[in-house]
Amino acid sequence: MKKTLEEYRQEIDTVDEELLTVLAKRFDIVREIGKLKKEKKILPLDEKRWEEVIDKINNKATKLNLSKNFIKNIYDEIHKAALMIERNNE
Repeated sequence: MKKTLEEYRQEIDTVDEELLTVLAKRFDIVREIGKLKKEKKILPLDEKRWEEVIDKINNKATKLNLSKNFIKNIYDEIHKAALMIERNNE
């Protein structure tokens, strides 16, 4: 039996809530990293680590048949927000 439009929309609403919850958790971790970096006098941007993250997400995006460009754009925005959070902990 096929799902109705409303059932699909409810599924999307659930997934959207999960995405937001995961993003909030990620930024909580970023705050902790920011505090640790401040204590250790480490700059917020670690270019090597960022390159590793991008490589990892590109590989995962390919396996999940997601556009690497689309995913990179999302992660660029996440990274910008994370750096702002870390800098606020300086």
